[in-house]
Amino acid sequence: MAVAADWTNLHQDLLTRIFVLLSCITDRIRFSAMCKHWCSVALQSPSPLPWLLMPSTAVTSCYRIFGGFSDPRPSLADHPRRARFCGSFQGGWFVVALEQIRGHALLNLRSGERVQLPDRVRLRDRFSMKHVDDIHLKDYTRKCPVFIRAATMAAAPPAGPGASACVVAALTTGQTNIAFWPPGMDCWSTTKTELRGDAQDLTFHDGWFYTVTPRDELFGYKLSNHKDGTIKVRGHEITLPELWQAPLASGEIVARYLLSSASGEDLLMVKRYVAVPGLHAATERSGLACRRFYRMWGQVLFVGRGCSKAFDTGNRQPSCVYFLDDVYRGPMSVLQQDQYLCTDTGSLSCLPKYPDEINRCLPQEPSSDSSPWIWYLQ
Repeated sequence: MAVAADWTNLHQDLLTRIFVLLSCITDRIRFSAMCKHWCSVALQSPSPLPWLLMPSTAVTSCYRIFGGFSDPRPSLADHPRRARFCGSFQGGWFVVALEQIRGHALLNLRSGERVQLPDRVRLRDRFSMKHVDDIHLKDYTRKCPVFIRAATMAAAPPAGPGASACVVAALTTGQTNIAFWPPGMDCWSTTKTELRGDAQDLTFHDGWFYTVTPRDELFGYKLSNHKDGTIKVRGHEITLPELWQAPLASGEIVARYLLSSASGEDLLMVKRYVAVPGLHAATERSGLACRRFYRMWGQVLFVGRGCSKAFDTGNRQPSCVYFLDDVYRGPMSVLQQDQYLCTDTGSLSCLPKYPDEINRCLPQEPSSDSSPWIWYLQ
């Protein structure tokens, strides 16, 4: 009788090649659970899942989902100690404010590459000029400081035939609440279709930038090149289905996130609730919950302001949502903080049996004095 092969002792190079070919996250988890040797190979191989980046002026730490702090770290070729991270993109790209409210740039932590972004936005106003009996409306532009709260990109720079696809959209605070920057421009541009109030999150999906407000108002923006070399921003409000606006849980909605589904076909919104005992305890955190209003099967979601990403698990099991401690506290809050809390992180499974059970599986310290935590999208 032939002796059964001992699969636990396969050569590391062979196991690494097999592991890299596994696109399904569930298969990778099963691979790592086979034995200690296979688990070691899995932890040393690139993961499709994001790292948790925890920046501060003292030291920047990285945490790996299903791995923890003990795994090999992603390379941090450039680490600005006092930078505030405003958004992230696939390939190790981040939108940062190097001096908290100034010095905006695109930064790649893998390569150290930087692309400087303007610190001013060009606003177009109309005013009246009276000449004898005639009143003329004239357009004029002025440049004002821009303060970025959250940002995202259409593509990593450079992309496609050139860097023109690398358009950045930002939620801002000041005299405008949204701004856009295409490569080559010396100022951010805004749009006539202004947000009513301030938005909580934004994303790029299917050729459009989308934003969502605290009143569940969804706006879409599309950019095109104008004949005179400038850009034209076309924006409009999108009427949401009643299902999107219906209450999904008791309590107060404290954050909204936008992201593309794992397949890229659908635009998802994740609403985050907090339990409010009585009518006045608006700061109660113990009842935090992320709830679903989409067929949440076969996906794992990582949500954060300007850094959300969905991944395909390769099976039909209920999904899971990982969230950070970035409850929305108003448009000025991120610019006025000297400490960013991190105690309210974790994950929520979409199992019908445990709809509100939160797993505190992410680190809860140390807090940061320079930037909120953010997902490092590899």
